Amino acid sequence: MASEDLKGLIQKLQKGDIAVFDDIYYQTKNIVYYTILGILKDPSLSEDIMQDTYLKALEKIHSYKPKASFTAWIVTIARNLALNEYNKMKKELKIDPQTDEYVFGTTKSNSESEMIVEELLDKLKDKEKEIVILHVIGDLKHKEIARLLDMPLGTVTWTYSEAIKKLKDEYESR
Repeated sequence: MASEDLKGLIQKLQKGDIAVFDDIYYQTKNIVYYTILGILKDPSLSEDIMQDTYLKALEKIHSYKPKASFTAWIVTIARNLALNEYNKMKKELKIDPQTDEYVFGTTKSNSESEMIVEELLDKLKDKEKEIVILHVIGDLKHKEIARLLDMPLGTVTWTYSEAIKKLKDEYESR
């Protein structure tokens, strides 16, 4: 669905047509989920924060300005909620789910292709991973990512380029 179609759905939602919410959700769910997962590294908790994101977006839909990218707007909400949850967890929990797998169980996906993508993305630094996810899955332009992450455009472009080179080299060495 084109961004023009998404804008039309948003306008309908702002006018009170809740029936269009499902379409909006299906257009934005991947970028929202992967943005949160990139911060929290916990699929189950990411799903919970994703629900909170959409609830907050529905609550604040009238504050959305059509000139801005809706995807960037909802990703900002998701990112802020995920960072709040991450900071709360950091204070509460000093056990690392990655190293203490016997306590938390495994968080790996069963799908082979998803596992390959996860393995490849794990080779990137957090900021590189976030930029790649926002650009590839979220279909955000580098300019929007720069604004969202409060980084210079050149830094975002260079980081994305370097991350893609790393992913390509890693994939080819398999």
